[in-house]
Amino acid sequence: MEIKKMELAWISVQDFARAKQFFTETLGLEIGHEVAAHGWLELKTATAGFYLGVGQYSEAANGPITPGSNAVLTLTVDDLLATKAELEAKKVVFVGEILEVPGHVKMALFQDPDGNHFQLVQRLDDRVKN
Repeated sequence: MEIKKMELAWISVQDFARAKQFFTETLGLEIGHEVAAHGWLELKTATAGFYLGVGQYSEAANGPITPGSNAVLTLTVDDLLATKAELEAKKVVFVGEILEVPGHVKMALFQDPDGNHFQLVQRLDDRVKN
């Protein structure tokens, strides 16, 4: 197993439009990527390399990651299924099912021993694979 890099931390929000306005207009962050149909926005600073993800909260997609709870660090891997199996063999606890946005990304949420949430991510598009 190899964690390739950490490129994104994300938060869930109650009001996607309000959050988008806050982060872009109030804080001046730039939109790096947006999938409005899924209530998803990735924001960047002038210095590239790390993104803040902002997602419209839904119980199905976010489960226990409610608005205001914390940011979730994502760990990018080449093969989500193989990495998940390897971590499960090491008794890592996963939360919910693997989620997929077809053509974009596969995701699996897991917890560390203290209950902090992290997410494995496998990119399915050619945007920022390394």
